[in-house]
Amino acid sequence: MLASIAPCFDSDAARIKKQRLKEKEDSWVLESSEFARCRTGIEVLALADEIVSRIHQILALYGNYTPVLSVDCISWTNAKGESLRTVRDSVSVNVVSSKGLAELKSASGTQPLGSAVFEAMTRDVKVNEALTLHGDSGLSWSQVYDIIDIVGGVKSIVKAGYATRKQASAVRQTANHYRHQGLKKKPPLPANPPTAAQANEFARGLLKRWIASRL
Repeated sequence: MLASIAPCFDSDAARIKKQRLKEKEDSWVLESSEFARCRTGIEVLALADEIVSRIHQILALYGNYTPVLSVDCISWTNAKGESLRTVRDSVSVNVVSSKGLAELKSASGTQPLGSAVFEAMTRDVKVNEALTLHGDSGLSWSQVYDIIDIVGGVKSIVKAGYATRKQASAVRQTANHYRHQGLKKKPPLPANPPTAAQANEFARGLLKRWIASRL
């Protein structure tokens, strides 16, 4: 599985590759230029978790993945040249869409799309905010509503050519209705409201096109 994900993330900011550690079998490792600023193993683990979280958000958006990676150890060389290792527990793996993975492997300039989106998260606050909002699992109606707003709302969506006013308005109005489940008088539904699955697909497609415009 990791052999399929690794080609999607191949930049100095985040690189997944296979490497032999000591005399053990080849293991999958996460490299990042950001680790150079860490002074302790705890700092490395915390930063690695942050990088993995961003990777999860990208995989969830493009491939509808549940969390697929975990950091179970760190390896380093001390000033005496001794190889050291710290181990901790890992979590389970699950993959959903091979089509989304193929999209992340596709080239965006000189690097895979996965790397391009990851680097955009580090330099573009809005992209990072949008992917953090999306998270690493299925979208709620509130998230669908907020994604439409974070990319500029219905007017901006229509202007950019991402969808028609009718499509965008129907999804937004439906999301607004269901996100207020606790109210006695909820906002009305449109004439032909989309299903939750259709709204999820719309929001994810919208977010991907918006991110592509900022790479």
